[in-house]
Amino acid sequence: MKVIRLFFIIVIVTMQQPLFSQVAIFNNSMDFNWGLKRPLASLKDFAFSNNRSFSSRCIDTLMSDTFKLNEMQNQIIPPKWIKGAIVPVALIMAGTITLLPESNSLLSKYKIHDEVLKLFAGAESGIDNSLQFAPLAAVFALKAAGVKSRSDLLNQGIITAKAELLMMVIVHGIMKSKIPSGRPNGGLNSMPSGHTAQAFVSATILDMEYRDASPWISLAGYAAATTTGLYRMINNKHWISDVLIGAGIGIFSTKVVYFTHHYRFGNKNKMVILPAFYKNGGGISFAMVL
Repeated sequence: MKVIRLFFIIVIVTMQQPLFSQVAIFNNSMDFNWGLKRPLASLKDFAFSNNRSFSSRCIDTLMSDTFKLNEMQNQIIPPKWIKGAIVPVALIMAGTITLLPESNSLLSKYKIHDEVLKLFAGAESGIDNSLQFAPLAAVFALKAAGVKSRSDLLNQGIITAKAELLMMVIVHGIMKSKIPSGRPNGGLNSMPSGHTAQAFVSATILDMEYRDASPWISLAGYAAATTTGLYRMINNKHWISDVLIGAGIGIFSTKVVYFTHHYRFGNKNKMVILPAFYKNGGGISFAMVL
């Protein structure tokens, strides 16, 4: 019995030193690696504090990005609307200004009309009746020729129909029926010019669809629309005020349609099926772009 007790005492004494030595070596290596003269518990505190600091930075970044997103969403007027409204508003304001001065003033619609008739005497033509649709015909001709456009054929048709409808409601449904105005040749319903509004609807659609293909396409479209408005004056059918306001309405109607149109038609659904791997198994991931 005494022999057994002596054996256990010897074993405990011989194992105690290596065990304590390993703990010391481990602590020293931790102190060396981390550059700290603190016990292991302090290392846990250090890691916890760093983790908490990292979490705080993540939360701050997330809150900052959310604030920026909310600030953008809470804007009353998106920037593209402001940019798109500059030209039509300027044209409508310019046309309105010509209504204000006296008949003998330089900016009066009467004075400007007389000057146009003198400058283009004998140049009357019915070209404005067909030229108003020329840019719109070019839209679908270029599409048939394979020129890359902004929208597919179906969406082009829908956008055109919506822009034409909005323009006609404003021009014929509201303004021509509500604003009593005489034409230079003695006719009625002068304000605004329907031919000019139609021409600028056509030109703006052409511009929006093919401006990335070539700026010359947009330039040709607006040149045709401007010529249409000019010939409405040369043919003694409209005042400068009717032409400018009609041009502004045509551009405005088309921009509104493009800014509010949702491309839900004519696009093929895109499906993606991928394998998925998880901690305790796997499966298949499925996604569809509508």
